[in-house]
Amino acid sequence: MNKLIWVLGLLALGGGAYFLWKQIPDTPKDATLTGYTQTLHNDEVRAQVVAGSANVGTMQQAVNKYKDDKGTLPSSLQDLVPTYMDHVPGGLQYDSTTGIVSAAQ
Repeated sequence: MNKLIWVLGLLALGGGAYFLWKQIPDTPKDATLTGYTQTLHNDEVRAQVVAGSANVGTMQQAVNKYKDDKGTLPSSLQDLVPTYMDHVPGGLQYDSTTGIVSAAQ
């Protein structure tokens, strides 16, 4: 009889624990480690796009100034250093035939 009480007690505790466990809502995907790292990656990509866009205007002005001063387009963005720019920022593409600077895709 004593064993029966123990078994029934364990079943009752197990059932209660299962009921309480099912009451806990599922973790949202962005609150998991995978979701968090994916969010960080997406934020980094957006930051690179914004930084690249900000640098495009500055570099385009330097290309235009180079062309005004020398009468020809630079063959690469490195030709702008150090007279027109102190360094060439990353994330940019340059077409030496048209003189257009754009954000790298």
